[in-house]
Amino acid sequence: MSAEPDSPQNRLRGELYEVAFERIESSLSSGNYFEVIALADSIITDRVQALTQDILKDEPEQYSWMSVGAAIEVLFREVKPRNIILDTELRSLLTQVHQVWSQKRNVASHGFVVITPKTLNQSVETRLDNLKDAAVEGASLARSITNEIDRYRRERTSTD
Repeated sequence: MSAEPDSPQNRLRGELYEVAFERIESSLSSGNYFEVIALADSIITDRVQALTQDILKDEPEQYSWMSVGAAIEVLFREVKPRNIILDTELRSLLTQVHQVWSQKRNVASHGFVVITPKTLNQSVETRLDNLKDAAVEGASLARSITNEIDRYRRERTSTD
């Protein structure tokens, strides 16, 4: 849903983000890294989809319930024909999520208990370290991307 100022959906979104970032902090402290990864993924995906909808405006395409990687691909695909240039920092963060962090997330969360010939020598400690690394990086990326996209959207709104 669009972020109309002072709308019920905007107030709820603000509450949800506040709770999500609080839970990320408390989960990092308590070692609940799976929760951090899930929340970071959700936040990043939502911010990317919000920016994509800003760009599409009233066009009929709506992209909901997709992975963070797919959301970033759609955003990059939609800015290109419109000659919209994402600033360097934002593009860099999104590329980091798409090309690096999402792979760490997959290994850490989807592959935590999976044993293959390639992962047979990965100990529990190694897997826990991978999980923590993906959580810490995801938390940082979620905050940075939220800040950058919110700033970018404000700037776009003020120039439209």
